[in-house]
Formats: sequence, C-alpha cells, structure tokens
Amino acid sequence: MLKQNSIRTSFRFLSACTVILLGLLTLLTGTGCGTTKGPASASFASVTIKNHTEAEIIAATSQVFAADGYRGGPSGLGKMLFEKEASRGTTLAREGLVGTAYGAQSFIRVRAETVELPGSQYRLQCKAYTVSGGSDPFFQNEVAYANFRSGPWQSLLNKVKKQLP
Repeated sequence: MLKQNSIRTSFRFLSACTVILLGLLTLLTGTGCGTTKGPASASFASVTIKNHTEAEIIAATSQVFAADGYRGGPSGLGKMLFEKEASRGTTLAREGLVGTAYGAQSFIRVRAETVELPGSQYRLQCKAYTVSGGSDPFFQNEVAYANFRSGPWQSLLNKVKKQLP
C-alpha cells in the first residue's frame, strides 16, 4: 500500500513538471520576434513618417543618432550608417580578455534606410550589429542583434518621428 502511494505521488510530480515545462516551452516559442505586421525588412526597428521629404528624414535621423553618441550619416541614396563604441562588457565578450587588455574595441554599427511608400510617406528602418575584429573591414566580424533586442533603436527611430512635426 505504501509503495502504491509513493508511485502515485511520483507520477503526479512528473505530470506537474511536464505541464510546467510544456507551458514554458509554449511561452518561449510563442513570443516570436514581437512584430508580425509589415515586411521582414522592417521587423527590427521601423517607423512610418508622413508628409516629410527624404532629406528632412535623413537630417533628423542624423541629429538623433549624433545626440545618442553615434558617428556617421548618409552613406548612399536613402541609406545611412552610424557607429559608436560598444560597452566594455560587450568588448570583453566579443574580443576576449587578452584582446580587451591590449586595447581591442568592439563597436555598434547601425544601418538605416528610408523606403518610399505610397501616399507621400516613408518608412525609416534600421538594423543594428556588434562589430569586432579591428578597423580593417577584411577582419571585421559583424553580428546582427536579434529582433527582440531592438528596443534601443526603436526608441531612437521614435525620437526621429517625434522630432519631425
């Protein structure tokens, strides 16, 4: 009798653990990238701006990113490139202890662009990367941030939209 109660208790415990584990798994896989509307190219961070020229949007974007410590600006037709030094922790993670001790520095690169939409509006979108491997483009390693880490750059794009009346 005692052995049957022990088996029932063990079975209940395993069942409860299985349900909790399945619930967590469903929660983690169900959250996705957080953005299901719009094209895939705009899934990291984007805003739609109406009744402004592309030049006005690029100028406002350059101002907002410069105020946040980024260097750079327009890099082609409707494209912009911004960079700033990554945090010490990011540099340590990307360059390693020895590389960081010898002065290696990782940085954050943001590629932004404007996309013309119908009805006198533009979509300003960007994608952010951590770049390690020095200043020579041949040795650089560019690693994109995951979509769920887009918060800081979405906030910057929201500031651009707010800056344009």
